[in-house]
Amino acid sequence: MSYTPFFRGAAATLIWLYSAALAQASQVVTQTERDWAKQAIQQEKALSTQGAASPSNSLAVLYFNNKSGQDKLSPLQKGLAVMLITDLAKVEQLRVVERVRMQALLDELELGSSGLVDAGTVPKVGRLLGAAKVTSGDILKGRDEKLEISSSVLDIPLDKIAGQTTAAGALADLFQLEKEILFHIIDSLQITLSPQKKTELEQPLSASTPALLALFLGIEYSDQGLYELAAKMYNQALTEDPYLEIAKDALQELKGMGLIRSEGEKMQEAEEAEPSEPAAESGGGISAGTVVGIGLGLAAVGAGVYYGVEAIEDEIEGVPPTIVNVDKPDIAGCTDEMTVTFSEPMKEAYAVISPSEITTQVTQSWTSSETLKVSWTVSSSLTITIDVSNLRDTDDNALELPGDANPISFDITCQSLLM
Repeated sequence: MSYTPFFRGAAATLIWLYSAALAQASQVVTQTERDWAKQAIQQEKALSTQGAASPSNSLAVLYFNNKSGQDKLSPLQKGLAVMLITDLAKVEQLRVVERVRMQALLDELELGSSGLVDAGTVPKVGRLLGAAKVTSGDILKGRDEKLEISSSVLDIPLDKIAGQTTAAGALADLFQLEKEILFHIIDSLQITLSPQKKTELEQPLSASTPALLALFLGIEYSDQGLYELAAKMYNQALTEDPYLEIAKDALQELKGMGLIRSEGEKMQEAEEAEPSEPAAESGGGISAGTVVGIGLGLAAVGAGVYYGVEAIEDEIEGVPPTIVNVDKPDIAGCTDEMTVTFSEPMKEAYAVISPSEITTQVTQSWTSSETLKVSWTVSSSLTITIDVSNLRDTDDNALELPGDANPISFDITCQSLLM
């Protein structure tokens, strides 16, 4: 069967119209996208052999590859793509492939669990998505625990790299790193921005890394069909940054599609449930500036990789350490010891011990970077106070203390010496 130029052009246009809707339109992969992905793969041979061309200004942003050796950074694979797609979709000269179309295609190609496309498969995926240009990159571990993000732009028709760049910095500066990558992509595509558009694109999706991480996890949950968990993460993202519009839109989408229960339905369900122990009050949200309290994890289906919110939070600079355990004797003796365990690796400074006259009889040591041990040998009964408020973690964040945690005070009873 022969294919006329008209047919070839119409087929390419059809693929493009299906795959290049505005990127921020949706975060839920629907049956429509899944049907499109199947059709695109079925038509692949015909289109490739007949040379159907994609629009020259069409661009697909693939997920980034985590090569840092740290599984806890894996949510950035999809998250960086989300940030770039959202920004690039605002550039009028470009037609950016919608993320859910790409996700549906990756699922159909059985790459959905990892979301990763190797270098040899990039051109094929780009053609299936109807994109003339494809950008992706790697997440690397740089010097001094910094994050490095490399990115490149592949021109598919010319089969050559149109541009490459690397951005490096702390995870807390994620929004700034994304902007470096963004403007380099735009330069690589030889696009000139107006001053107004450049100013618009310089505005961060969010300056809150915890908000962005919660958003990324919400999108990952949504892709796996775990919509209630996705909604919790979107709500958490909005707790961290109430102005994060993409999280608002994603949450509203779940509600509008009836994929999550309304508050009324949840209340009715609770009323109809059998009596049980009262649930702990949730309060108004999670502690400011942190997603640790959510207690949710993300198991990537088929990948065997666990993305714990707590593990990700360990990488965020600015999160204060806390005391997680104090192990002191119920009845302290003349010669005894206690330990204080912290949530983060700490600088090896020491607590302030009082009364001061016993300091020569007290020793302090770090049994690990998170655990301080205090030992003593005293000659009389007394009250000892251990003040740890001066301690800081290795990122120089001051210890965060609840009202009853500092100072740590208890009585030492020297019975053997009082007899």
